Amino acid sequence: MSTVLLVEDDPAVRKMLEVLVRSAGYEVLTAARGDEALRLAGGDGPGKGPRIDALLTDVIMPGNLDGAELARRLRERVPDLGVVCTSGFVRDALADTSDLPEGAVFLQKPFSAEDLLDALARVIPGSGSP
Repeated sequence: MSTVLLVEDDPAVRKMLEVLVRSAGYEVLTAARGDEALRLAGGDGPGKGPRIDALLTDVIMPGNLDGAELARRLRERVPDLGVVCTSGFVRDALADTSDLPEGAVFLQKPFSAEDLLDALARVIPGSGSP
């Protein structure tokens, strides 16, 4: 079973996404902020923390660690980590979407359940499904 680290600061959105992703057959770890997600994933050290196959993260979050930087730090530990970034801001209004990790899928909120599950299937290495 593939594991998704879900990072979303809005509690209602986080819960809805958790239920959706879990119902599709994925294991889900959740965090409200980037720094919390990094701790949950085992910090910056290689070989620490649970196995994570994909990161599903909001781009803009409170605190000092946004979604793009979180993805970069986790990719240092897990180079083939799948990344799906979301935002409620218009893509052109984001500071610089080129900051998103190579191969990351960007989903503009609101997005459909189908689009989200398709994005996860595309970014998880060697997987077309959970």
